[in-house]
Amino acid sequence: MKAILILFLSFLFLACGSPAKYMRANSSEENKADNLIASSHSQNVNKANSNSQSTESPMARPIDVSAMTAEIEEAKKKYEKNPKSKEAKEALANAYFKRAFALTEAAQYRAALGDFRKGLKLKKDEEAQKMHDRILEIFASLNRQPPKEGEEPPPLPFNKQQ
Repeated sequence: MKAILILFLSFLFLACGSPAKYMRANSSEENKADNLIASSHSQNVNKANSNSQSTESPMARPIDVSAMTAEIEEAKKKYEKNPKSKEAKEALANAYFKRAFALTEAAQYRAALGDFRKGLKLKKDEEAQKMHDRILEIFASLNRQPPKEGEEPPPLPFNKQQ
C-alpha cells in the first residue's frame, strides 16, 4: 500500500511538472499510424522478477504514442542519413523527449526512461535530465531496480476502443 501511495504521489509530481514544450494535444495526426504502436512489454515479464516485483507501475495506462513513434522513426532516418547535421540530431532528441514526457504522464516510467536516455545521448536538456533523474529516484525510493540501459520495455499497447 505504501508503494502505491508513493507511486501516486510521484505521478502527481511528475504530471504537474511536465514541460509543455514537448507536449502536444491529441490530433488526427496521432491517429494515423496504428501500425507503429509498440507491442506490450507486459507479456514479456521477466520470470525472475515476477515473483518479487511487477515490471510496470500499477498506475500505468496505455496511451496512443503512434504519432510520436512515427516522428521518432522519421527523425531517425534523417539523422542516419546525415549524422553530422545538428538540426537532425536535435530533432531526433526532441522527438524522444516528447514521447518520454507523454509516457511519464501515463506512469509508464520504464518505457519513458529509455526515451530519456536515448534523447540525452543526443542532446543536453535540463528538463529532460531532471525528469530522468526523478524517475530513477522513484525506483530507488521503492527499492526497485530500473531497467538497464537498452533493456527498457516499449510503451504499453494502445487500443482505440478503450
